[in-house]
Amino acid sequence: MARKSTNPALRVRSFFKPLVHDDFSRHLNFNGRPPCKCTLRSPSGESWTVGLEGRKEGKFFFRKGWRHFVEDHLLEIGNFLVFEYDGHTKFDVKIYNPTGCEKEESAAAKKTTGNQARIRNRKKSMSYEPADVKQTSDGLIVFRSKYTCFEGDVSKNPYRMTVPKELAVAVGLIKKERVRLIDPNGKSWKVKLRLDNTKYGSGHLRMTEGLIACWRANNVSTGDTVVFELVNKKRSEMKIHFFRAEAGGKRPRLVLELDASDPDVENSS
Repeated sequence: MARKSTNPALRVRSFFKPLVHDDFSRHLNFNGRPPCKCTLRSPSGESWTVGLEGRKEGKFFFRKGWRHFVEDHLLEIGNFLVFEYDGHTKFDVKIYNPTGCEKEESAAAKKTTGNQARIRNRKKSMSYEPADVKQTSDGLIVFRSKYTCFEGDVSKNPYRMTVPKELAVAVGLIKKERVRLIDPNGKSWKVKLRLDNTKYGSGHLRMTEGLIACWRANNVSTGDTVVFELVNKKRSEMKIHFFRAEAGGKRPRLVLELDASDPDVENSS
């Protein structure tokens, strides 16, 4: 029987990291002596090149390229990652939810094709009609759009947002697994959709994983209002508009109007 090698450089070293701090998207620290640059490989087989930065006391940080890995896998606080290091340049990574189940996005990534970095950097032509937003003399905000739209208030539970049930059914979102949100800066965010069939959920459709990362990047706070425009039904793309809460947390007063004068108008009825 062959003896196992005692050379530390040839051993596969495993470790796990829970995501417990808000700054995990900027860097992730661990102990070890890896190379200055490495490859993170997800269960889908896709790879991400990530730079490493050394610190005192033998600590290292995933730095350059780490944010792309975070965004592509919709990582959030409460997730934890298991790394297996081959002793050279590669880490195999598995991603789990707080329940201990492997995160669905990791499994779903097996179905994607092409290179994730290429998809992320691909520029799409945006030919959407801009919304007409005006504020009246009494402070009322009138949001006029040719697309199906709805508003949602950011509550004390910013990790989810409810899509109106009738609208979700009418435009086909009820059958979708995720949507792509496009923020005012043009950056897109993949957000998971979950049908809540619990006793108190009443079959409502919720936006869940991936939402909080978008909120943080856009400095969204409790009391803010978000307007979602379904600008592309086929690709489940929504442009999002933020209306900030006033002093004292008072919510802005909004009125949504559908511009039915356009022949291509999408109606949720």
